[in-house]
Amino acid sequence: MTSQRSYDARAGQQLYAVLSSCRRPQALWDKLSTGHYDWLGVRSNGRYVLGRPRLTARTSASPAVRREPGADGSHRVEYRGPLDPGPNQEWCTTPDGARSAFERVVADDPGSPVASSGVWQVRLYVGGVLAAEELVVRRLPKLV
Repeated sequence: MTSQRSYDARAGQQLYAVLSSCRRPQALWDKLSTGHYDWLGVRSNGRYVLGRPRLTARTSASPAVRREPGADGSHRVEYRGPLDPGPNQEWCTTPDGARSAFERVVADDPGSPVASSGVWQVRLYVGGVLAAEELVVRRLPKLV
């Protein structure tokens, strides 16, 4: 049976030809959005570690839209990963509902629609106008 990987991993073998790191979340987003890097983790000094060329497969899930009954999309939260084809959206009926949904995503609330580690660009629209934007980086939890 042949392997489904494009590389042959052996014990002690370095899988990535190039390892690089960056400190700023925006630099991490910029590198990941090229599609040439994998995010490997975070060093103890806070620097993000990336490997190139990309070994993981690209996923092409279509964007999801969650709507409250009666919502028209003018009050919404959009969030997307660096390789997502478009933003996922959460539509709310009121500006306060949209603000609380935005805070839920940014604060890593258990009810957040973003439930894993990764990097997301989160935008809040109130009345159809961009009101806030934040780049959210969620690290894998530390195992003790």
